[in-house]
Amino acid sequence: MRRETQKKLINRLNRAEGQIQALRRMLQDSTNTDCKAFISQVKAARSALKGVSEQYVLEHIHRCQALPKKAKETQIEEAIKILASD
Repeated sequence: MRRETQKKLINRLNRAEGQIQALRRMLQDSTNTDCKAFISQVKAARSALKGVSEQYVLEHIHRCQALPKKAKETQIEEAIKILASD
């Protein structure tokens, strides 16, 4: 995996982790009565994780280009199926 891509993925995971920690604090503190704020954090964490999966699959497809044609097609098809099942 390219260093630049790896750094982007780690940054996105760190962002998602921070959002999940904020959600945990909201629940643990029992002071959160703002449904909108909580759901907004959930959506932000999901979006960050979705970005990670999409970027990872793109990188995977890029690496597959060096494979023999049949293997490349199989790998790309599997990656698309996994993303589509989301």
